[in-house]
Amino acid sequence: MAYQLEDLGRIFRNQLYNVLTGGDGSVPPDKSSFITWCMPGLPYQPADFTFAAQGIGTGHTAQEDKLLLQQAYNFAALIDYIPDVTSAYSSERQEGVWRNASGARLSEIYGQILKGSKVIDDELTDDQKQKLEKARSLLRVTRKVKDPFTDEETEKTEDSPMLKAYKAGQTAYNMAKLAYNNKRVAAQAAVGEAGKAAVMDWASNAQLYAQMVASAEDDWVTSGYRNEVDRIRAYVDQTTEKSMLLWKRNLEQFYDQAVTSALGPGTNFYYTTVVPGDFAESSGWTNYSMYHQMVDSASRFDTTSWSAGGGVRWGLWSASGGVTSTSSDFSANYQVEDFALSFDMTQVQIVRPWFYAEFLENRGWTLVRGQGWNYDQMPSDGGSPPSGRFIGYPLQALFIKNLTIRSASFASAFQSHSSSVSAQASVGWGPFSVNGSYSHAESDQHFHAENDGTTITVPGMQIIGFVNHLLGKTPNLLDGIDPGKLV
Repeated sequence: MAYQLEDLGRIFRNQLYNVLTGGDGSVPPDKSSFITWCMPGLPYQPADFTFAAQGIGTGHTAQEDKLLLQQAYNFAALIDYIPDVTSAYSSERQEGVWRNASGARLSEIYGQILKGSKVIDDELTDDQKQKLEKARSLLRVTRKVKDPFTDEETEKTEDSPMLKAYKAGQTAYNMAKLAYNNKRVAAQAAVGEAGKAAVMDWASNAQLYAQMVASAEDDWVTSGYRNEVDRIRAYVDQTTEKSMLLWKRNLEQFYDQAVTSALGPGTNFYYTTVVPGDFAESSGWTNYSMYHQMVDSASRFDTTSWSAGGGVRWGLWSASGGVTSTSSDFSANYQVEDFALSFDMTQVQIVRPWFYAEFLENRGWTLVRGQGWNYDQMPSDGGSPPSGRFIGYPLQALFIKNLTIRSASFASAFQSHSSSVSAQASVGWGPFSVNGSYSHAESDQHFHAENDGTTITVPGMQIIGFVNHLLGKTPNLLDGIDPGKLV
């Protein structure tokens, strides 16, 4: 029986939603998450994240420092975007962010919110101020970073060791959840001979996978300071509901201090990294597989009611010069036989030391059009789907590697489509780049899939999507606070 590429894509999309953001009684789902798929996927090499494992300014030579700085700039510029709940993270938008074009950047809009916000200012006692400052110092620290060109030292604010441990524990917990949900979804969707192993695995080991999630959560509590950090954040939130002025001033200072200069003119950026920094070389990857018979049992897997993160075209496509186009010969309606897809995947936490989501979710501030806020829309109306200038932010990047597609008809279509486009163009299906250009480092490279006529094997790793955190109504001033008394 033949299956359309669109149907296979729908199954993949819905299953990944359930793996990444779904859950059950043992592992509750996260209702504030949605996925933005990349179009095309973003290939990387492990060496591109040396800056995340080591930090900038840690090289043994000036040349090493320059390379670390360039890597940090490349990633920060790429991830500096506000997600769209209705469309893919397309090549046009990737190119726009990469070049710091006129599109909305997360760092810019966040800065506008900080500077334009009016906050509550009931005077705190000296004791409250001291406790608040101590609470903040436990979450963020300031260190000196040497400029590789001038040797001048500047101060940079970053996560404290406690907060780094918290985020590392959170990432390990998320990976355990991913593995649990992946096994659960695979068993629920299993059909035919190919699905027997998944069903038996779940029947025998479901309790073990649940225990692994519970154990990761316990480690997060005991070694990752989960309760302590949550308690500190709760105190900050509770105290700043009385006066946010001092907090806002500190956040503005952290934001301004975070500006880092890269290697060329006009390349200032806000440092952004990932946790764990050594994820590319680690063993914490989960295997995912899908086969065409799952189409028949896919009705149980649904996305959110407003199809967050949709817009990915599931025909064969090519991308060149910031423009992605779908092949008319191999569109989403193209039919393939005996399709199977597999890869290893991992989630990494995106860390922005200068970005405080706690401020956005606090209810002691507002924005006034024409008085520091010059946009028609507020950041988010909290709707379903939401609308606004800042409806959410990328929280995790979804990496895959060892992509394998087994289908003679798909391999034939891919070969035909690839030969019809420029050798410099990227070629892929859905959020997957199968071969094409790679230019995240200082020199361009290319990656090419191996196609033996039956199986396509794609080398290396790539980002195929982002798990985004969805904000509620923002700003959302508490009832009873007089907006006229905010400063």
